[in-house]
Amino acid sequence: MASIYDKIPLYCRLADTIEDKISEGIWKKGYMIPSERELCKMYGMSRITVRNAIDELVRQGKLSKVQGKGTFVVGSSIVQNLGNVYSFSKEMEKQGKISTTILVEREVIEADEKLALQLGMNQGDKVIYIERLRCAENQPLMIERSYFKHDGFEFLLDVDLNHKSLYKALEEDYGVVINKAIETFQACVLNEVECAKLNCPKFQYGLLVKRTSYSNDRLVCFSKIVSKGDTFKFTVKLES
Repeated sequence: MASIYDKIPLYCRLADTIEDKISEGIWKKGYMIPSERELCKMYGMSRITVRNAIDELVRQGKLSKVQGKGTFVVGSSIVQNLGNVYSFSKEMEKQGKISTTILVEREVIEADEKLALQLGMNQGDKVIYIERLRCAENQPLMIERSYFKHDGFEFLLDVDLNHKSLYKALEEDYGVVINKAIETFQACVLNEVECAKLNCPKFQYGLLVKRTSYSNDRLVCFSKIVSKGDTFKFTVKLES
């Protein structure tokens, strides 16, 4: 009886194999992978299967074809441990990636019904809206939209978020330590504006993370984060 694995197209299996080599650091960023002919011999697959696998990884942004030179590794997915409260900047530092942040928008808005529910406030109350583009190795990775109650967090309107981590500003300058967060994950389709900001083809699949952050059980902010679906890998440690 055929297994589920047997039903996966050959090019997808090969793409997974190549991706594993990239994720495990065997084929590092900038490495020129074997030619299509060499991959055919290595894995006993046809030229069209190999080409489809490479094209899939190029589409995902993991490989890049350079005319007349070859196919090169662009980078690997970012592995994120879900067991702890994390800061994007700190995680990029730990994984050896250079992180930058671009402040896209910051303004005071009024809470609609859904946002008021998320922040535990009344509809029409003032909210500080902050949108940032998070990047690593000069590549945009995700769009983070954060919402804070205006009262008590007015100082965020003056923080230089292009050069300072939001978490660091909250913790070091104002004594607000994020020590608990609740996150939900769901697949999504990136809209045209999001694709433009993330430098990816229109209507690509993505990942939507909704996060509610707390400091000593005090609700601090609600965030919505979108990224390309192949940008992050998440790990969870389970113990009995």
